[in-house]
Amino acid sequence: MTVYVDLLFGLNTAINYLLLRGAAIVGGAPGRRRRLVGAAAAGGLYAVAAVLPGAAAVRSVPGQIAAAVAMVILAFGWRRSSVKQGLYFLALSFALSGVVLLAVQFVEPDLKLLGGRAYYAVTTPALLLLAGISYALAALVLSGVGRHTGGDLATLTLGFGNRQVTLRALRDTGNTLRDPVSGETVVVADASVLRRLLPSEDISREDLADPASLLPLLTRRYPAAKFRLVPFRAVGVEAGLLLAMRCRCGGRDVLVAFSPSEVGGGGPYEALLGGVST
Repeated sequence: MTVYVDLLFGLNTAINYLLLRGAAIVGGAPGRRRRLVGAAAAGGLYAVAAVLPGAAAVRSVPGQIAAAVAMVILAFGWRRSSVKQGLYFLALSFALSGVVLLAVQFVEPDLKLLGGRAYYAVTTPALLLLAGISYALAALVLSGVGRHTGGDLATLTLGFGNRQVTLRALRDTGNTLRDPVSGETVVVADASVLRRLLPSEDISREDLADPASLLPLLTRRYPAAKFRLVPFRAVGVEAGLLLAMRCRCGGRDVLVAFSPSEVGGGGPYEALLGGVST
């Protein structure tokens, strides 16, 4: 049996990316695209190494576990929430294997052995199609499952420029707001948080009620903030827009939208986290 290293690497990298991206969606983690691609490529290199002669240690169960752990850390970072993302990645990998096994029962391809392991002769386009279907199902059916984990309070530190704001945030199961472009979850913060991040601006709740007018002004003054408008729906509001900006949080960037209405109702928190992990 002839194995083409470039095809093996490319195919595994593509499938790994879809699985990691699916894990990010299910777990509600933004997942930077470059990190996901890098982790997927590392998995592709592992697939190549596993078929080389004398690579029994690489193909062993500890070797597979080490490779999976390395991919998860590369994709999501070294943090407690990465354990959850890793479990979703593992679950989606098993799900894809089941989908492939189910599909091949209908076509009954020949079973081949490579490096002492069983391989079904599924064509590359078919395997990519099955991986894409699994990814789409995860995005459609499971999106938000990992985010709805309770209503506890957490300490959140947001940074912009030389300013840092520490506040209390509620992990709200009802906050499913996402950026329609990137698909990442959005932190919803009170207007007072924006005033603390931009102390030189006198931004009122009335200003935030008209974010389309506020956007060009702040974009000119603070281009690094990458201000944008995020659409939302809520009880009693058919559709609306929130002003959002990029902030540092725990070593990564998050998208924070600012509500013209008071967040927390004067309670012990000033933001809603939803699926964002700190």
